[in-house]
Amino acid sequence: MVRFLARHPMVGVAIFMSIFVVGCVPVRLEASWPALSLIEESNDIVLTYNDRIVLIDPVSGEPVKLRNVDGEVRLDENGNPRMWEFTGTEGQARQFYSAPLQINPETLLVATYADRHMYEVDLPTARIITTTQVDLPGQVTAGLAMNADQIYVGISERNLLALDSQEFSTNWTFPTGQGVWSEPLIIDDVLYFASLDHFVYALDADSGDEIWRLDLEGAAPGTPFYHNGHLYLGSFARKIYDISMNGEILAEYTTDNWVWGEPTVVDDVLYAADLNGTVYALDVADGSFSEKWKAQVGTRAIRATPVVADDYVIVGSRDHKLYWLNRSDGTLVEDQGTVDNVQNFRVREMSGEILSDMLLIEPSDTLDIPEPYVIVSSIANEELLSAFTVSNGERIWTYGR
Repeated sequence: MVRFLARHPMVGVAIFMSIFVVGCVPVRLEASWPALSLIEESNDIVLTYNDRIVLIDPVSGEPVKLRNVDGEVRLDENGNPRMWEFTGTEGQARQFYSAPLQINPETLLVATYADRHMYEVDLPTARIITTTQVDLPGQVTAGLAMNADQIYVGISERNLLALDSQEFSTNWTFPTGQGVWSEPLIIDDVLYFASLDHFVYALDADSGDEIWRLDLEGAAPGTPFYHNGHLYLGSFARKIYDISMNGEILAEYTTDNWVWGEPTVVDDVLYAADLNGTVYALDVADGSFSEKWKAQVGTRAIRATPVVADDYVIVGSRDHKLYWLNRSDGTLVEDQGTVDNVQNFRVREMSGEILSDMLLIEPSDTLDIPEPYVIVSSIANEELLSAFTVSNGERIWTYGR
């Protein structure tokens, strides 16, 4: 069985969502997990889930109200406030899996899954700019990327597209053996992205010409993380890789299980988690992987990238729990006091599985919150989004529908 899964990594994806592999092409049957992002300047949270996209106020957790040019709340025919919500076009199958791309202060670019379209959405009104509907050759699960001239779209069945940023016409298509489920990364006019075909690619971002490709021995659904001239990436080969900008493997570290989420590096320490519920802290300062600590945390898989804030590493698991770990040694953070004479750890329960990457938001001139919050989503409709304080795990608000 292990050998079978190694040769056919898409079969194992079914542990997260209802996916079947037919001729090596993934077919999604229902929504998987939300996608989260932030609107620049306002810091409103963009929550993409199943058939709609909504904006959530990060201070209150309430849906953002639509306003007119004078700043007045817009009302519906019954006198109720209109909320910012985008559900696509009437009569079309509506499903969204990737967060919108903000291409300017007033415009979002939204790629759909079911109807294979891309739209410009007017941010003030939550309406489609009708002249810019773009037909796509496949379904989109990955985030979009852009530079001044082009928008890059990974197709979930296979291939990566480059679209003209003004006309949205296809400039070029780069072929891959299987789907692209990770957001492309652009560094110094080079486009880096991973595919389920086991390869990570480097392309000339302008022309799409291949610079190099590297076999990772397993599917790679995560985005490469760039740090100090290195690319860090996990794969279903049960490995984390340190890759040079020239496409050479500089170091590799063996994990207990598949690594789905993107690693992150803070103060020369790489943090990652695997589908066994294990969290890793690896020192990368000397150009190699030196294990700082390794901790078995969740009782089920951890898909999302860990959040590193202050003295904590925060991870969410399929076991419905959010865990605070000590950044120094990976042990669970102790909350003050005991419960029924049992040591009390900073673990918070959610209504559903935690599968999405989390957001860290901090106080600023445009965000009036008293301290940093970690924004966490679950797949339970009654608790799609919650905000917790980083310092003590206090739940500030919850949004559901």
